[in-house]
Amino acid sequence: MGSTIAADKFPLEGRDLASVTRDEIIKSIPVSPEFRLCEGAASIARVSSSGVVKWGRHIHLFEARNMQYIAKHTQILLPAVIDAWEVDDATEEEESNTCYIVMEFVPGKLAIDIWDDLDEKARQNIHSQLYGYICQLQALEFNTPGPVGGGISESSLFTGYGAGPFQSAKDLEDWYNNRLLVSHDFGHAKHLPPGAFSGTFRKLVMCHLDFNPRNVIIDDAGKVWLIDWGLAGAYPPWFEEARLGWGASLSWEVGLLNLMRKEMYKEDIAKLVAIFFALTTGGYCQPRARVENKQ
Repeated sequence: MGSTIAADKFPLEGRDLASVTRDEIIKSIPVSPEFRLCEGAASIARVSSSGVVKWGRHIHLFEARNMQYIAKHTQILLPAVIDAWEVDDATEEEESNTCYIVMEFVPGKLAIDIWDDLDEKARQNIHSQLYGYICQLQALEFNTPGPVGGGISESSLFTGYGAGPFQSAKDLEDWYNNRLLVSHDFGHAKHLPPGAFSGTFRKLVMCHLDFNPRNVIIDDAGKVWLIDWGLAGAYPPWFEEARLGWGASLSWEVGLLNLMRKEMYKEDIAKLVAIFFALTTGGYCQPRARVENKQ
């Protein structure tokens, strides 16, 4: 993200954002330089040369909790969270409250903006750092699925509508078994028996689930910073590979997948791919009623 905007353009320049009131921060957003990491992404207001505010009705407090947990338990480089809160402003038209996350601004370049110009050595260095981050994340084990502190699960692995909150690994397995039945109803994944996901989510680890080059910042020292933790949470370790691998063809995805791939997860990922219909086009569908066989 570029950092060439003059300091006098930032309404809270020179202020300690940790001591600025929340009302002041909200009022500063409309007069701050604003940017989005991609079309359709959340709004980010740069309120000072050292701080930004990510805000909107589709932002969740658990993103801040995810970031704070990762900062405490790993060596992964990510923006420091300064404050986060939710305003009770939902309406009949807008069912979600507005959430605000104040965080450190990280100067550097987005990987998506420089990837095509990098040589193979530079690309491998970025992938190596990211793979090290994945290893750190997968060393963090949890008992309950989903974001840190609870919340809905999002990403293409949970349809476009999200799912949960889940209270246990069994809840998560049951949800995927439900998606499997939807797949069966439409003639997909017939090789998988009902209940194929039962007992398969024995280990839950932290996953980022959005290793997109627009979420990676390269600083002036060549260090990799990982941003956008809104999809992160505790899931089976192979979810990270499955999420990255769906439709992967670019050198970004393929290079990282080559470091991540583990044969032990091949069958698990294949099951997710088999129910792809129920996670996308059929995401809103529910299974048809079944007649139980009575002995």
